[in-house]
Amino acid sequence: MSSSLRNRLAAVVIATAAGVLGCTPASEPGASSEPAKPHRVLDTTAQPEDTVRVRGDHTQRLLAFLRTRYGDKAVLDAPWKDAWEDTEVEALRPVTRSVCARDTVTADGHEQTLLAVCQTLDDAATVEPGRVDLYVLRVGTDDGEANRGGMFAPLPAKKDPLLVMAQRLQGPYGRHGAPGTVQIAQLGPQRHAFQITHEEHRRGHRRVWRSYIAEHNHRLRDVARYRDHLDNLALHRCDGHPADCGEGVFSVDFSTTVGDSNAVDGYWPLTVRASGHDCTGPATAFYHLIFDARQRAYPVPDDLQRDGCADS
Repeated sequence: MSSSLRNRLAAVVIATAAGVLGCTPASEPGASSEPAKPHRVLDTTAQPEDTVRVRGDHTQRLLAFLRTRYGDKAVLDAPWKDAWEDTEVEALRPVTRSVCARDTVTADGHEQTLLAVCQTLDDAATVEPGRVDLYVLRVGTDDGEANRGGMFAPLPAKKDPLLVMAQRLQGPYGRHGAPGTVQIAQLGPQRHAFQITHEEHRRGHRRVWRSYIAEHNHRLRDVARYRDHLDNLALHRCDGHPADCGEGVFSVDFSTTVGDSNAVDGYWPLTVRASGHDCTGPATAFYHLIFDARQRAYPVPDDLQRDGCADS
């Protein structure tokens, strides 16, 4: 191993230890004058701890969790300014972060918190997405069986640690550096998901996506992804009713209704109604999505993922 590589590895070890202990190592003679990096850089390869030892009530624990991950500026009920290391351009960029969704739910007999942190890129280009960090948190003891499930897990106490049951970091969504909107949706009696609605514009086409992301076996995964809206009005410079703008113009909305019975593996069926103006005129259609336990997802028909006319 070369001396320069050993020096770089040593610097990484020192920086990591400093982040854990909350202190900054003294600068060495001849050290680089590179700008300081944010307290905790989150990216798709981050491996943060899965246990956070904080005490207090529910709100105090969540705030302590946020500050452990994002630094002392983080708060629960307002946005905060931060810096993000963009590895694609190798630069620190200004961002605004906020808790964009959170709810306490019951899943498989356990109370847990679904938490989403949205990141907006302040100096973004039009095509750049925002980012979303998703967490499933639970208060529990260090005992693996009690943490990960079990009918007779003890009730949490204020001294128990906060556990990260599942997480997905830096998911890219949206445009202009903004990730769209995040909500907590109920998809079954004890099945909850992050619902992310975000849009993209390409060559005069506007596409709005709806994504449902749920936890299974301590992993967050997409259980459904399909259109929420679709139009090509900008392509045809149509600012009125699509029917008045000539052939080939379409503008279709897709509304979703979650069922309340006939659950499959705990997930209710979804009914998606398409309505609006398609290329050949007024259009209405219904699609019924039934959860597939083997795929761990709702199979989605091609028509709910299309880019153009219904018959294209």
